[in-house]
Amino acid sequence: MNTTIENIADYFCDESSTYYKDFYNYLQKTILEANKLSDKGIKDLCLEYLRWIYDKPSLMPKIKIGIYTNPISYCDCRLQYYWEQLVSIIHQYTKGKNNIIGWEFKDYNINPVKDLKLIFPFNTENLYYRTGGGILNMRFYKLIYYFDFLGIPIQDETLKRFWEFYKKTLNVYAMGIHHFSTDLYEIHVMKKPDEIFLRDNITHCQYEGKCYCDGIYTLPWLYKATGDNLDIKIFHMIKNIDYRTIFLKKAGIQNLIKIGKVIDSYENYPDNEWWAKSEYKLIDMSEITVQEIVKYRTGENVFKYYRYAPYLCMKNQTTGEIHMEGVSPDCKDLYDALKMRYDLLDLSEYKIEDIK
Repeated sequence: MNTTIENIADYFCDESSTYYKDFYNYLQKTILEANKLSDKGIKDLCLEYLRWIYDKPSLMPKIKIGIYTNPISYCDCRLQYYWEQLVSIIHQYTKGKNNIIGWEFKDYNINPVKDLKLIFPFNTENLYYRTGGGILNMRFYKLIYYFDFLGIPIQDETLKRFWEFYKKTLNVYAMGIHHFSTDLYEIHVMKKPDEIFLRDNITHCQYEGKCYCDGIYTLPWLYKATGDNLDIKIFHMIKNIDYRTIFLKKAGIQNLIKIGKVIDSYENYPDNEWWAKSEYKLIDMSEITVQEIVKYRTGENVFKYYRYAPYLCMKNQTTGEIHMEGVSPDCKDLYDALKMRYDLLDLSEYKIEDIK
């Protein structure tokens, strides 16, 4: 690339630049790539990782592959050394005008995982900072940008080899080494899922045959379903609260509301601006609210529904999201429902404050 030394530092902060857009698209594409490494390929990567950390890796470490909810720690003795050597090259070429902060500090300046709104079945918050390698290690993203996208050269042969090794770790989400004793190490790897994609604003991923939607384990049929092919009328048949959550996310709460019967609405109270802002409605959802399931000897299940199942429907004034809360069958209008919800407040005087 023909980027001048004086301009290199400017390109990173300029989100409108071609370099930055290409870089960001690269990161997002890499994060959404499915696993392509065999168990042997991951083991080989771990051994190479070990060689960069220890000058004489005389012991064969235990290698674990899969999902880990505990934070993966890094061995900073050697990785930090190489990292600082690479950063010093960037400092030299940018004359110190760059936004790379020290190894010991958390740096969330780039976080394509959050920007994509991905939700995994494991906690990523600590991995951004603590993992030694892999896609979730935000510490290395700026180095990728400066070296691979702005073209800062690496002259030292050892650092070149280290940099090429590190980029291989982008084939996994996270990896790090745990020390149990002087003669026992475990390399923990969080491999990429077998499948990962976004649909209906929901993260879909498969790990070793198990299906997850927004980090929640779910059934294969629900995992494969799309919002437009779900029958909202079967919602009442789903008893598992996690499955119900995913079903609603896919089908959309607005489609659920359409099944109900509006008993009372904010539109009936034109002088109450606070009720209008929250779009309060009292909706009878008895058509899909099951009171009990009677199982006959033949094996047939018969659903008995409530005669009246009122729900208070409202819009969150901060996020704009619609949600519903069940209220007592004694509630016949909005006043009853809100009085129950707000614990007998004087609703004629009550208004919601401090909503931004």
